[in-house]
Amino acid sequence: MMNAISLALTNPMLNAGGGSGGDPDRFMFFATRNRMPSGNIVTAAAGTEYVCSKIVVNTPQYKTRTFRFHLSGSASTEGGNSPQETIVTGTIGTPGNSVVVDAMFMRALDGVFRQLQFNASNTTTVADQTNGIWTDPLTTPDIDPESAIELWTFYHTAASEKIWPVYRIQKHRGERVWGASDFATLQAFMATPDADSTASLDTSYGTQAQPQYYGPDFMVAKGDWDGRPIALGFVDSLGESRQEFSSAADTRGNLGWFRRWLDMNGGIGRIPHCLVGVPGAGSVREYTGTGSSIATRRRDIIREIYAFNGNRWPFTVIANQMGQNDISTSYSTWFNTNYRSLVTRARAEYPGVRIVAFPPLGRTDIQKTITLTSVGTVATGTIAAGTTGLISGQTVTITGATPTAYNGNVVITVTGPNTFTYDFAGGTSPATGTIRLGDLGLRVEFQAYSANQSWPADGTDASGKWRLHDDIMAQTSACCDAAIDTYAAWVSPTKGGAWPSMLELPSTTLTVQAGTDGIATYNSITVADASFLRPEQTINLYSGPDGVARLSTQIIASIAGNVITYQGISAVVMPIGTVVRPAASIGESTPASMVHPQPIMIDQISNGVPQSEKSKFVV
Repeated sequence: MMNAISLALTNPMLNAGGGSGGDPDRFMFFATRNRMPSGNIVTAAAGTEYVCSKIVVNTPQYKTRTFRFHLSGSASTEGGNSPQETIVTGTIGTPGNSVVVDAMFMRALDGVFRQLQFNASNTTTVADQTNGIWTDPLTTPDIDPESAIELWTFYHTAASEKIWPVYRIQKHRGERVWGASDFATLQAFMATPDADSTASLDTSYGTQAQPQYYGPDFMVAKGDWDGRPIALGFVDSLGESRQEFSSAADTRGNLGWFRRWLDMNGGIGRIPHCLVGVPGAGSVREYTGTGSSIATRRRDIIREIYAFNGNRWPFTVIANQMGQNDISTSYSTWFNTNYRSLVTRARAEYPGVRIVAFPPLGRTDIQKTITLTSVGTVATGTIAAGTTGLISGQTVTITGATPTAYNGNVVITVTGPNTFTYDFAGGTSPATGTIRLGDLGLRVEFQAYSANQSWPADGTDASGKWRLHDDIMAQTSACCDAAIDTYAAWVSPTKGGAWPSMLELPSTTLTVQAGTDGIATYNSITVADASFLRPEQTINLYSGPDGVARLSTQIIASIAGNVITYQGISAVVMPIGTVVRPAASIGESTPASMVHPQPIMIDQISNGVPQSEKSKFVV
């Protein structure tokens, strides 16, 4: 529905980076790292109920000088109901506790702390289930292009009260979180800004369990904007990365392929952006809803920017990466009711603003349902869908069988087009339950297309996701004004519509034996080349030289040269030559499916989509 703000919109023609179309008096999205509140709410603990979060954002390729930052009074869900803004400190409809902001500071490379104010006050209270509050405009000496800015948010509640989640702290970038029982103790950290975080708050670094701390979400600035496109991004769990958390962030704080690609200095240059989606978001729920299903607060906060920005939006183009989670058995529902409903709302809210779409990736299953019988200690598995992609000597994972002795990581012998055997401890025959075999994505030939994602697209409902891809690229029914394809950057080189297998991705080998006797534990290995790996990547270690018998599965905590440190520990003895293979994705849901790209694929996609495609953002 058109609103008064939308009707007043003007949309000046803009030039790409380096042009003369910029407006130095217009607030624009500018900061990397900005994130919408979402995730697991934090409960204040006695002794650390006063908190300071220090996050680091980076500026565009032009000077900035006048800033405003926003603090929200709610957060969005993640997963099935996202992006509904129903993470609140109380119960929906019944306000809970408020969060008191004791102070907020900005510090640039000159080292000067500049206090941000709220309606001319150094402190404010952010009430539950509200849009939140903006800082007053702060004008500083010119901030150089591509600079780092620290944002210090001091806040508190009573112990046991709730705080909205926003940022996992990227401590390798200088970010910190400190806790204390009073504000004065926290303020002392301004004299030692690189002091370690408070240990009880900064836990589970680089994992999904890492807590998230409060801070500004929307960030706008005036400066020497050169007219380059600035994007408002509608994104789901692939655009707002679901498989990277903190330690994998690049030097400008980017997580996930979409942010990395936008912020690369290629084509027309870095594209400043603000992503309003969250992990799990679906088009049909974005920018709509009320009460217990509200998803309009972020829209309304952007309207607030419009109002204090001289009736101008803080962006020039919409980047729509949605579609991954719009699945329906009916393609008409998928495309029209789900995907295009957001497009319709966006065109009404931002008339005349260009929409550039990014078609979704595919989804493939890396588990197949099997039956199991046994004679003595030899189990025989039957796969109606066939054993294609499996080979003798390969380790697979069996789950869901009763007796449980059938389950586990086992080495198989392929005995026919539909059968295989393996040794186990023995048990009653046949096994019962919903039994599945998975290969963790070792071979692309084993992957099966998930429902409504068969390849090639044939124009029928049965190939929904790839028909959606084709319709987006063709700009069908005005679903976008331009489209940028991700397919070639993502797909297996040998199987259409499927993820690359581990055998199609880079690998490396151990150059030093890991482990001594199978009892002593260790948490690091030395490899020949770790250059293509990053923290938070899952790696699978296979016996060499064939690399099909799996010895261990680990998650990388850190990398120093060619030394990889695990998040966990292992006691498995692995000789020199053991093959280290990264997975393209983690198998999720049931059956286990490739859905969210792991760092190896995040790099492949962000590097594989041509930077020249950014020209499609230009009005």
